[in-house]
Amino acid sequence: MSVETKQMPAANGGVIVAGREMPEFHQIGVEPLTGACGAEITGVDLRKPLRDEVLSEIMTAFEHFLVIMLRDQDLSNEQHKAFSRLFGELTELPQAPIYAGDRLMQEVRREAHEPASVVPFTKFHTDSPFLMRPPLCMVMRAVDAPRYGGDTAFANMYLAYEELSEGLKEVLERLRVVYSGKDIWSKNAKLDKDKQLRLRETHDFKEEELENIHPAVRRHPRTGRKALYVTPAYFKRFEGWSEEDSRPLLEYLAYLPHKLQYQCRVRWKPNTLIVWDNRFLQHCGIHDYANERRHLVRTTVIGERPL
Repeated sequence: MSVETKQMPAANGGVIVAGREMPEFHQIGVEPLTGACGAEITGVDLRKPLRDEVLSEIMTAFEHFLVIMLRDQDLSNEQHKAFSRLFGELTELPQAPIYAGDRLMQEVRREAHEPASVVPFTKFHTDSPFLMRPPLCMVMRAVDAPRYGGDTAFANMYLAYEELSEGLKEVLERLRVVYSGKDIWSKNAKLDKDKQLRLRETHDFKEEELENIHPAVRRHPRTGRKALYVTPAYFKRFEGWSEEDSRPLLEYLAYLPHKLQYQCRVRWKPNTLIVWDNRFLQHCGIHDYANERRHLVRTTVIGERPL
């Protein structure tokens, strides 16, 4: 199905966006970012308690658009965490640097003088797929943003899966992926200093917790909608395949989120807050802000074991 078809009005008069008919919203403002995914929410101040009907519509928007954005949310760390907990239990990550000494908050930071390699920018990925229960979502807020550039791009992996041929879908339905984060630190240590990532130095995760096997096609636990769940980040091989045999299929699947018709982009400004569904999106930070500082802080909500 083409992008043009997806954006045509539905038979009942509704608008198709993010691959499904757009829900109605009465308590909050919702403006889709693109026809593929993403929406800006207005009329909400996260420093104040949310009425049940407002929270319900925020959750509806999150499930439908996969990434929601709210501007001008000047939150304390505790307010940030309180809003995040509405999505589920918070968790730490073994590789992500903590923020302000709080193990439940992480930071993504690149100082103006630092090389681009401090944080991974160039490839679409999903975060921490090597965990038994990878993150459900991230709640990220901009502390400092470049004057221009530094956007985060997102790709809807429901759409990427749904537009595959039926034959390839059948193959992928039978495949499982071995993801491993065991060698993150050893690989990083071998790089030149100006190419190393900023990683958390110590953590309490056991080594066996850093490798797991998940399905290549993932289902939403409530709706059953299917999405591609293959990302080069932490990928070792398809289960039962060699690394060499796995590589050509991985390279093709890794190309899919780069298709513009699956994407939206978020432009960061100070106090912009987003929530993105880490299960059914891939994302990529864009390095186009030389000599500028970019500082984002976030919480991570633990997810279910991929179905």
